[in-house]
Amino acid sequence: MNNEQHQARIDGETDAETDVTKILWIVVGFFASLIGILIAYIYQPSPPASRLVEKSQEYVMFYTEAYKNKSRSVQVTNALIGLGIAFAVGIISFIAMMGLIGSMSTMR
Repeated sequence: MNNEQHQARIDGETDAETDVTKILWIVVGFFASLIGILIAYIYQPSPPASRLVEKSQEYVMFYTEAYKNKSRSVQVTNALIGLGIAFAVGIISFIAMMGLIGSMSTMR
């Protein structure tokens, strides 16, 4: 891999890391659960064309590939975090409800 390819990959991954709205994907994972993770995996945003102006064809190809792969990775990771939060909230809610039901039955 030559220097231009390496730099294109680094630039693509760095830009994808900053461009992906992490909180959005946490919310998607929280509310859409497994479907949200699937959406995060399937959806691949394209890099802004303005970043690729006056770049070589090789640079554009490697940058775009790295950008899409890193975007997907960040999206899926954050959707999984959202799903984990939803799961934890569900468990805590279940425990709280069981405690409430238990305390109601002892009041009789």
